[in-house]
Amino acid sequence: MKITLTESEFVNRFRAIRPNQFSVEALRALFDFLDEQERDLGEEQELDVIAICCDWTEYPSALEAAEAYGFKAKDSEDEKADKAEEDAFWFLRDETTVLELESGAVVVLNY
Repeated sequence: MKITLTESEFVNRFRAIRPNQFSVEALRALFDFLDEQERDLGEEQELDVIAICCDWTEYPSALEAAEAYGFKAKDSEDEKADKAEEDAFWFLRDETTVLELESGAVVVLNY
């Protein structure tokens, strides 16, 4: 037996089980991604909050996420910070799925 969740219900389920795992912005991005994936595949998925928490990680920036996977920025000078962030984003995109958030944070499918 399955039920269809709204975005708000999805967020509330995470907040009830793992309140500090993701920001609300990240949860909304995950909901949109998973909802689109269901439509693309044509099959419903069960909501497993713990599995999603194990599979995905939110980082404050693409650079911080990429560094967690061994990425080294070429330059760390302030004027090159945007370039390092962009390079880090593309490094991640080459390896896995990355959800960009308006806040500048990213949600990364762990690999």
